Amino acid sequence: MAMNTAKYLSYAEAWRRIKDATSQGFYFEVVTLCESIISDRLLSYVRGADSTNKATVLTPFSTLIAQWRKLASGKLPVHGNSDLGAAVDAWRLERNAIIHGLTKSEPGTPTAQVQPFIARAEQAAKTGAALARAVSSWHRRQLRAHRAVKKRLTLRSSGTAQKRAAP
Repeated sequence: MAMNTAKYLSYAEAWRRIKDATSQGFYFEVVTLCESIISDRLLSYVRGADSTNKATVLTPFSTLIAQWRKLASGKLPVHGNSDLGAAVDAWRLERNAIIHGLTKSEPGTPTAQVQPFIARAEQAAKTGAALARAVSSWHRRQLRAHRAVKKRLTLRSSGTAQKRAAP
């Protein structure tokens, strides 16, 4: 199988930026990049597991998570106190609070205090990076398993064809 060099390079850059942004305290960038990685891996799995699925890069994160959990039912590893799908969905809610919460509040009400909010963003960034690694690893294992099954089927069908063609 040919390697997708452009995808590899974009992932390498994303992980470099996650590392740099984390060390510099740019937690909103980390959270955003982690969502991008997780969404990409989920989209790849959803479309690969169900060729009729109409998900695209514009499909909402929550929808991708729901489709992934449904298609991978029983195949998701434990992550913390739940399975990986539940952990990603819980992080999605925290991600929403972080991305929208620094300045957004009901009219006439104060926003969250800045320093505690930044600490919360830091935790969301760390959790997001761990989840992005876990989802990427899970996706890689699924691809390996799929390729192994495909290879066995190919070998089995080519072996059958060769036996029939033998004199």
